[in-house]
Amino acid sequence: MDLQLRDTVAFVTGGGRGIGAAIARTLAAEGARVAVADLDGSRAGDTAAACKGMPLTVDVTDAAAVAESLATVAARWGAVHVVVSNVGITRAGLLAAVSDDDVDATLAVNVHGPLNVTRAAVPHLRKAGWGRLIYIGSSSGLKASAGLAVYSASKYFLHGLSVAAGLELGRDGITANIVCPSDVYPGDGSTAGSWLDPELVRISCEKEGVGGLEELKARRIARSPAGRSCSEDDIATLVAFLASPRAGYVNAQAIGVNGGAVPT
Repeated sequence: MDLQLRDTVAFVTGGGRGIGAAIARTLAAEGARVAVADLDGSRAGDTAAACKGMPLTVDVTDAAAVAESLATVAARWGAVHVVVSNVGITRAGLLAAVSDDDVDATLAVNVHGPLNVTRAAVPHLRKAGWGRLIYIGSSSGLKASAGLAVYSASKYFLHGLSVAAGLELGRDGITANIVCPSDVYPGDGSTAGSWLDPELVRISCEKEGVGGLEELKARRIARSPAGRSCSEDDIATLVAFLASPRAGYVNAQAIGVNGGAVPT
């Protein structure tokens, strides 16, 4: 199926590695011109080089910087059609141990970041005459996770933002949807960073009563109706469809990518 993405312009936050990089590469493979935004300019450059795109060093918590980066993309390529708000951080911790810094950092990146991107993107999408806002959430935004209270709350916020944006902007030809993947584990080509956090590994293993990440992964895969874990390509493929003109009637939806582990 031709997704009709050739010569569309996409802006992907957190595109320097992991899920964001997979999304950028997949959109480029479908013919889109991709601006890769990341706090790490070197990583943004690597991904942009791989998909012949535009690297941008952007801190999503800086509203002015986000607006400037989108204006740069529109000025160079004439429009912005697809905006993927992917960047996010995970600060694991039981409630009694959550620090003010954990709260502030999570809300800055996972709440204010997508808001900054959305507010800056809407005028460009309206000018283009159609658009796609795609948010990368989490299964923790469909069902909260113990030990991830602040992270879960931020993903529930993102869920609400995406639905509200779709309801508000649908008549402008702009859809908004949130993709909610389950765990993407390191290895098998993945460079996703969440599981590099030792506190996340520790708390998750304690909850499952296992001794390490590989045992945790094996146990969760054994429970999955699909018999495997989520991959970056699973997410990127869905995002490419949602980004396409063919997905114009899919709006204000939260879509789980979890093999049936969290049915909705």
